Amino acid sequence: MSLFVRPQDLKPKSRTLRHRDTRRKLSSILFDSLSRLDEVAVIGSDPLVTHFAASLGLEAASLATCQAMLDERPVTLVGVPSRHWFRPEAMKLLLALKGSMEKCGRPCVLLPQRAIAMLERGDTREERANILIELIRDPVRMGVGQACCTRERGDPIGCRAMQLLTGNDCLP
Repeated sequence: MSLFVRPQDLKPKSRTLRHRDTRRKLSSILFDSLSRLDEVAVIGSDPLVTHFAASLGLEAASLATCQAMLDERPVTLVGVPSRHWFRPEAMKLLLALKGSMEKCGRPCVLLPQRAIAMLERGDTREERANILIELIRDPVRMGVGQACCTRERGDPIGCRAMQLLTGNDCLP
């Protein structure tokens, strides 16, 4: 029996596995960051997002969802991988998903992967999570009007979160 491994046996991860891993990482960051805050109660993932994503033809398995109670009302945060955030066709579908959620009475915020990644960096984790929560609570006071995108191109709250948490605009 040979210990030699043929190169064709070393296949890279499939795209599906990479997408699942990205979703899991984003979900983990969202759940961990929000559960550290006293004023937020994390409920879990939101199956309604999966339903609407599937009905729109979106890859539901790549979206990280986190439903939380904030000021005694539920809000759903959807972590959007960069491969979707920076594609206009995908963003149109994601905005339709957000609209469907809001028609059901469920506030929904689309957050870019880069902004979510900043929630786990450094010693200011709780401070960054608080910035995100304040942005969701009062977008106008937090400068959502300064977001670099318009409602037609992206989620202004997600865009402003990108600016506040990373220092960069949400456009490619």
